[in-house]
Amino acid sequence: MIASVAFKELLREWRLWVGSFVVIAATAAILSAVISQFATAAALTETQSDSLLSMTRGMLVFTLLAGIAVTSSTTNLAVASGRRGYALLQIAGVLPRQVTAIVATQLVILALLATALGLGGGILAARPLLDLAGQEAGLLGLTVVFDLNTVLWSAAVMIGVVLLAGARGAFRAGTVPPVEALRDAEPAKIKMGVARWIAAGIAALFVMVFSIALSTTSQAASFVGEDPNGAMAISGVVGLGQLLAIALTALVAALGPMIYPLVLRSWTACIPARLSTSWFLARRGGKYRITLSSAAVTPLMVGIALTGSLYTLFLTVGGAMAREGGPSWEINHASIFTLLGPALFLAALGAAAVIFMTSRTRTRDNALVEVSGGTSATLGFMAILETIIYVGTALIIGALVFGVIGLAASGALTQMVGQVAPVFGIGVALVVASGGILLIGIATVIPTLTGRRRTIPAALSS
Repeated sequence: MIASVAFKELLREWRLWVGSFVVIAATAAILSAVISQFATAAALTETQSDSLLSMTRGMLVFTLLAGIAVTSSTTNLAVASGRRGYALLQIAGVLPRQVTAIVATQLVILALLATALGLGGGILAARPLLDLAGQEAGLLGLTVVFDLNTVLWSAAVMIGVVLLAGARGAFRAGTVPPVEALRDAEPAKIKMGVARWIAAGIAALFVMVFSIALSTTSQAASFVGEDPNGAMAISGVVGLGQLLAIALTALVAALGPMIYPLVLRSWTACIPARLSTSWFLARRGGKYRITLSSAAVTPLMVGIALTGSLYTLFLTVGGAMAREGGPSWEINHASIFTLLGPALFLAALGAAAVIFMTSRTRTRDNALVEVSGGTSATLGFMAILETIIYVGTALIIGALVFGVIGLAASGALTQMVGQVAPVFGIGVALVVASGGILLIGIATVIPTLTGRRRTIPAALSS
C-alpha cells in the first residue's frame, strides 16, 4: 500500500519533483563517468594507473561534495513544498510514521528512476571526462571501461546520497501537524536539526585537524615527503589547503540555516529599500522565502568557495615560490577545470532547479503584485534583482571561505620562506558568479514571463 501511494503521489505532484529528478540524473551521470575511471585505471600499468587516479580522486571528491549539496537542496525543498499533500493523507487516516515511510519510498523510487537514466548518460559522459583526466595525466587514447562494478557502485552511492539528503525532510513530513501544514502556504523555514548539528560537528572537527596540520611546517612538508627546509615542501600547503577548503565548505553548508539569512539580510540592508519598488519586493521576497533562499544559495556557494579556494592556494603558493627563487609555479587552468568542471556544472544546475521548482509559488506572488498595481516591468526587474540577491549572498559566503583559506595558506608559507601575502581568487569567483547569474536568471525570469499567460484569479487559486 505504501509503495502504491508513494508512486501515485509522485505522479500527482510531478512538478515538485522534476527538479530533483533532473539533478539526481545529472549527478548519477557525472559520478558514474568518474567512477568508471577506476575500472579504466585497473587495466593500466601501475605508473599509468597512479597518474590517472591522481586526477580521478580529486574529480570524485569535488563531484560528490557538489552532488550531495544540490541533491539535499532539491529533495528537501520538494518534500517541504509537498507537505500540504502529506497533511491531507494524515487527515484521511494515514499515520505519521506511514507518511514518513511514504516519503522515504518516494525518495527510493526517485533515486532508482533518475539513477537508471543517469547511468545511460554516464556512458556518454565517460569518454569526454576520461579524455580530460587522461590529458592532464599525460595519457592519451585510453579505452573506456564502464563495467558492472561501475554500475553497482554508482547506483549504491546515488541511492545512499538521496536517502541521506532527504532523511530530514521525510522525518519532518510525518511530524508536522496537518493543521499547520494546511494553514501555511509557504514551506517551513529550514532549521538546525539534529542531523545538521552532527554534520556540522564532523566538518568542524576536520576543519580543526587540517588547520592545525597546515599551521605546522613539518606537517605540510611531510604531506609531500619533503624536508621542511626544501623549496618543494611548499607544495604540501596546496594539498592540505584543498582538504581544509573542502571541510570548511561542508561546515558552512551544514550551518546554512544560521548563516544564509544573516548574510542575506545584512548585505541587502546596505541598499535602501526606497531605491525602487522592484528592489523592495525582491528583498522582502528573498527574506520571506528563506527555505527557497537557502536551497538556491547552497549549490552556488559550494561552487564559488571551492573554485576560489583552489585559485587562492595556487596564486598564494606561486607568490611564495617566486619569492624563494624556486621553480616557477604556473596555474594549470585545464587541470583545475578538469577537477572542478563537473562540480561547477552540478552546482549551477542545482541552483537553477531550485528556482524552477518554486515557479508555481512565484506565479502566485507575482499575481498579488499585479493586483497591487505592479506592471510587467516591475515583475521582470524584480526577478532579475532576486537573482542578484541569491548570487550575491552565495558570492559573499564563498569569498569568506576562500578568504580564510588564503590567510591560512599565507600563514603556513610565512613559516617557510618569510612574510607571504595572500592572493585571493576573486577574479575566478566573479566568473563563476556571473555564470550563476545567467543560469539562475533564466530560471527566474522565464517562469515570471510565462506565468503572465494565466489570469490573476487562476494564479491566486492554484
